[in-house]
Order: sequence, then structure tokens, then C-alpha cells
Amino acid sequence: MNAIERLSQLMRSDKVTQTKLADETGVILHLDTLQVLTLNETGMFLVERIGEGLSTADQLIAALTDDFEVDEATARADVDAFVDELDAMLTP
Repeated sequence: MNAIERLSQLMRSDKVTQTKLADETGVILHLDTLQVLTLNETGMFLVERIGEGLSTADQLIAALTDDFEVDEATARADVDAFVDELDAMLTP
């Protein structure tokens, strides 16, 4: 199981809650550790795509390049950084 699949399972559990704000940003709260991660529009977009079942970096990169004006290299760097940060917050 890859990191994105692990994150998907954890984010669907009762240990994590997420809220999308009116400006398309959002927050994730880990209820066990009370850690909060604030998300920009791109981060919230990625959380939503993971919630919809995208489970690989390539799928997330494709979603970013389809919906945002961003090249593949930038999207890959953004996805890698996002997954690393989210994984560090949500995995003990």
C-alpha cells in the first residue's frame, strides 16, 4: 500500500476531520494528536481527489494539470511535498 492509499484510509477514519472553507482552502484536524494542517486551494483540491479515490501520485498530478494552469514538473513537486507533509502529520 502506497502513502496516498494509507492517507486515504486514515482520512476516511474517525481519527481525522477535514473542512473546506468558502475560499476553497481548508483545514485537516487529527483528532488523536490535535494537530491541525491548513490547506491552500491546491492542498484542499488534492485532499478532495484522494477522497474521491485517486490513489497514485500520477493520478493526482494529472488532476492538477487538468484543473490548474501548471506544468507536470511543478505538479509533481507539489504532490510530492503535499503527500510528505500530510503523511508526517497523520502518521505517528
